Amino acid sequence: MKKETTQAFTLIELLMVIAIIGILAGILIPTVGAVRKQANVAASKSQLSNYVTAIQMFKGEYGFFPFVDTASSDSETFALNTTGKCTVFIQTLSGREPDGGVIETPTARSTGNRKKIAFHSFSESEFFINDSDVVSLDQISDRFNNIEIFIELDADGDGFVDPDPATKKLRTSITAYVEEDEDLGAPAYTLWD
Repeated sequence: MKKETTQAFTLIELLMVIAIIGILAGILIPTVGAVRKQANVAASKSQLSNYVTAIQMFKGEYGFFPFVDTASSDSETFALNTTGKCTVFIQTLSGREPDGGVIETPTARSTGNRKKIAFHSFSESEFFINDSDVVSLDQISDRFNNIEIFIELDADGDGFVDPDPATKKLRTSITAYVEEDEDLGAPAYTLWD
């Protein structure tokens, strides 16, 4: 009579496979994190680019840049890191209230978008998520939930802006950048890089 034999892996073979999987995981996990970070930066730059396009369309319609108080400076920075400025930004570019409601006439006149034209439609992914995981419809953020967003506008009409993180003046009438937020681990990035 023939004795049946079972084939199995030895303990050493199993340990070798586990070690190889551990080494591969150690190599891949940081790479996946870096790829995810770059994808979020790319999506955030696209978001900023959409804002720039919307502001350019506003200027094409009305003949002036919104958010510029005076033409005395070379360029003017519009910071979106406060709720009040974000509300005006949303009203101006969307022609609506942050919650999607109709803008009252005096507010529409003060933002410069008298005709209440929708130059940009804000999606939920563009808004800040607070500590309670609730979307704040009056505060814009990037894909890292960073609110340190800045729009640089050519205030004097010479075709140049001088944004703070740039080393020299840029030949453009509008650009945008985001400053680093160390608490969130959110990187700084610019549209001109």
